[in-house]
Amino acid sequence: MVQRPRKRARTTSPCSPPASSWRDLPLDIAGEVLRRLPSYADRICFGATCRSWRTSAREHRAPPPLSPCLCFADGSFRGFFPEDARPFRLPAAAGWLGSCGEWLLYRRHDDGAYLLVDPFSKAAAMAPLPSVSRLHVRHDPIVAVDERDLRWCRPTWLPRENTGEPQAAASLLKLAVSPAADVVAAVVAEGRHGKLAVCRPGAPAWSVSGGDGWRRIKDMAFYQGKLYAVDHNEDLLAVTLAADGEPPAVSRIDRVINGKPPGAAALLRVTLHYLVDSGGELLLVRREVQRSSMVRTQPWQHTAELQDRFAVFRADFRRSRWRRVKTIGDESGGRALFVGRWCSRAVRVAGDRWADQVFFLEDGTGDEWHTRAQRCSLRGSTFGCVRPNELLPLMTTADGQDLDATWIFPREAKL
Repeated sequence: MVQRPRKRARTTSPCSPPASSWRDLPLDIAGEVLRRLPSYADRICFGATCRSWRTSAREHRAPPPLSPCLCFADGSFRGFFPEDARPFRLPAAAGWLGSCGEWLLYRRHDDGAYLLVDPFSKAAAMAPLPSVSRLHVRHDPIVAVDERDLRWCRPTWLPRENTGEPQAAASLLKLAVSPAADVVAAVVAEGRHGKLAVCRPGAPAWSVSGGDGWRRIKDMAFYQGKLYAVDHNEDLLAVTLAADGEPPAVSRIDRVINGKPPGAAALLRVTLHYLVDSGGELLLVRREVQRSSMVRTQPWQHTAELQDRFAVFRADFRRSRWRRVKTIGDESGGRALFVGRWCSRAVRVAGDRWADQVFFLEDGTGDEWHTRAQRCSLRGSTFGCVRPNELLPLMTTADGQDLDATWIFPREAKL
């Protein structure tokens, strides 16, 4: 019987290179890999591969993602456009209250303070913001225009001087952070009526003006370094902040655009307004949910059909008026608008597929977004093209249940 010779075991030559692994990839090359990953999910997986790759992700900032990100109440995320729609989940991000730009808004249970947190890096954007139960009323002289044609009752309570006591039925409706992130503005309200409040990050209380009345503020945004708000009359208000003192305060409110009061027809529809800074222009998106005539579906049942429509306007400051627009792009490229109760942005898009479209989150179509039982859902969310002015279904859930969602707009991948 012939025996086969045994194979000689391989020995590592002193001159042969040692076995390598992915964690030995040079950080600069790993950074180039990161820059070529288009989706949120891929970037999250990149940082979770190993410690060296996570270090590379922190040192080499990736370009902004391809699309805004939808964040759900359970901490799930997905990019909006199909090429970036692979879902992923960050359990630590669950439980948010709203959003502001690239940050999610949380409320601490112990003292009611608010935190703006980057959901990807888990880092706080700034020092905590005070609870809405802590309001400091300033009685300094203020120049403020009155709200026109207000036919609804105003709240009867006034913010108390004692910032240690809870305020009656106060709620936070909106946050806006200044470009320098040194001043934060908020709408603090009871029901549908609100007051503008300002503070610095880490301040013990919000500052509100005792000389300014209650307003039906629909939205607000910083534009070219100045705070603007729009009310239910579609009046555009320029808010001057005296930020040189401590604490900052609202010192002046001017009406820079005269809108069109809603009139009696407002009782037949729900109108939502969104302010968006788009390529150096301040845009107003008006969405109307019109209740048409009653339709008899069964002998014992009547329902009202809802007709959805919207329009986009540009602020013409020189003529003090809103001008309707048919496109929201320019010679440098097209744009799409993503609007919601907490946060709205104009996003540059490539090609004509998504250009001149407006994407809405459902911000409480049963009433205006100034409600305590507020829901932002994807069920029945809609989009429309600026030119034809019609809204179409965007996405629905299989079981028809609401999915609490909000937009976030990361500036760069922070892992």
